[in-house]
Amino acid sequence: MRILVLGGTGFLGRHAAERLRALPGARVLHAGRSPRADLPLDLARGDTARLASALRKAAPHAVVNCAGAVGGSAVDLTGVNALGPAVLCAALAEAAPQARLVHLGSAAEYGPADRPLTETDPARPAGLYGAAKLAGTLAVTGSGLDAAVLRVFNPVGPGAPAASLPGVAGAPARPDGRLRGAGLGRGDGRRGPAGQRVAGAAVPG
Repeated sequence: MRILVLGGTGFLGRHAAERLRALPGARVLHAGRSPRADLPLDLARGDTARLASALRKAAPHAVVNCAGAVGGSAVDLTGVNALGPAVLCAALAEAAPQARLVHLGSAAEYGPADRPLTETDPARPAGLYGAAKLAGTLAVTGSGLDAAVLRVFNPVGPGAPAASLPGVAGAPARPDGRLRGAGLGRGDGRRGPAGQRVAGAAVPG
């Protein structure tokens, strides 16, 4: 089974790829802007034709989109988080319509909350990042593809950016290298290895 991971050299992408590689018969390919990527791609450029060509060559059975930007200019945030998923869906529909798509969304799509959230709660993002991530999610859910969206809350663990709150909170907590999605605050949210959840969504059943 060929699984293409976009953003596979980033924090979440590395952990997801590690879990995916452990699946029997899985061959994991990395796509992204990093020079270490198997397929050099930049979703923010909006080049559907180029992406479709790369997808035809890779012929993936599943695609996991971990690409995203949490900071930068409005162009950066909307390019990667909103335009990127829309371009990816268009390219998949053209070149690999049977592939399973797993897209990583964000808790920021819900906006501020003073209680535990459920998947059916309305999305009311308060900032540009959340709005851009929501636009990406809507592109995926409205694409007609075999797709799943996982909204991530406070991922912590080894490899998190040192200056970030997850990096400070999680880096010393898991010397075994596993990543956990942990809630900060009330402490009654559902937790579990984020990479494992991504792998389960990519290969359902």
